[in-house]
Amino acid sequence: MKILYRYIISEILKIFLVILSAIVLFILISNFVDEISNMQRFKPSLIIIAEYFVCKLPFLASEGAPFAILLSILYVFSQLNRHSELSAIKSAGINFNDIAKPVLRLALVMSVCIIALNETVVSAAYERATYIKDVLIEKNGGGATNEIRTDLAKLSEGGRVFYIKYFDGLLGIMKGVCILRIDKDFNLLERLDAREGDWARDKWILKDAIVRTFKGAQEANVEKFASYDLFVKDAPGDFIVRKKSIEDTLTVNIFRLRDLIKVLKGSGFNANEEETNLNLKIAFPFASFILALLGISIPFILPTSRSLVNVMLGFLLTVLFAFFYIGFVTIGLSLGKVGILPPFISAWIANFLFLGAGFYAFLNVKR
Repeated sequence: MKILYRYIISEILKIFLVILSAIVLFILISNFVDEISNMQRFKPSLIIIAEYFVCKLPFLASEGAPFAILLSILYVFSQLNRHSELSAIKSAGINFNDIAKPVLRLALVMSVCIIALNETVVSAAYERATYIKDVLIEKNGGGATNEIRTDLAKLSEGGRVFYIKYFDGLLGIMKGVCILRIDKDFNLLERLDAREGDWARDKWILKDAIVRTFKGAQEANVEKFASYDLFVKDAPGDFIVRKKSIEDTLTVNIFRLRDLIKVLKGSGFNANEEETNLNLKIAFPFASFILALLGISIPFILPTSRSLVNVMLGFLLTVLFAFFYIGFVTIGLSLGKVGILPPFISAWIANFLFLGAGFYAFLNVKR
């Protein structure tokens, strides 16, 4: 029996890799056609263009994996059904539940692996892709909206110059802050050092700040503050850039996204969209398990036959399920963004609906 299970799992994995590669290649070509005309205006090198699209591969693979596992399971079992191998398996005393368990375990493991990859490889690669596009191709000095930068310098209003050791553009956090204020003759008037700074709507809140004032070349006064409010007119608009698209939050590490939500709420901003995306980062990978329920059940529900009609019908049904799944995800995100539904329900609504459909199909399989 274990040999049979290993055979089925190995066949699913082989077909999964082929289908996933095809999905990624198709989307990559589509993205290339859409973006290459705009890139040509900036005349980047072929190496930079290649690196940009290579860095997008992990994200595309992560997004396509649930549908690849659906199609691979469906294909393998449709082939077994078509060649009457499922009938032979049943006649050997192996029921549907015994066949389904290892396949569903595989889909569940894949879901967990996708979450882990999203938090490591996908997040880092997508951030690099965004940096390449914004900075190396389009020459926007600000870089990616969610980029972590070090040793940042910025000229601000009132003769202030910011020197920042660590800056997180997504969260609006800077660490190792030194702010110099100089006059028109470049004489040092004030130096402000702080351990950390957080953006709060209309000001920087600096922690463990030390303010030194100067007269001539001599230090005139030193003051220490546990918390220091710095009102700067133009610096927040330059430093704090919120996301450009939904992908910017979907590809951000869960812990950074959670911190972003805290920052937004603490600053009085609406964080419905970010909270919905945070839940979706957990919900979407489990589509692999949910769609696997459909993929393994449909071949058993359809009449056993050598005809290609049943095979094609099964593919058509699952492709329709995939489109409807994406549709419900999109609707859920829209409802969560405007606050009509709670973020958790908005992100999981597609999973709940298709989990119900999957269990219904699973329970209606003839054992």
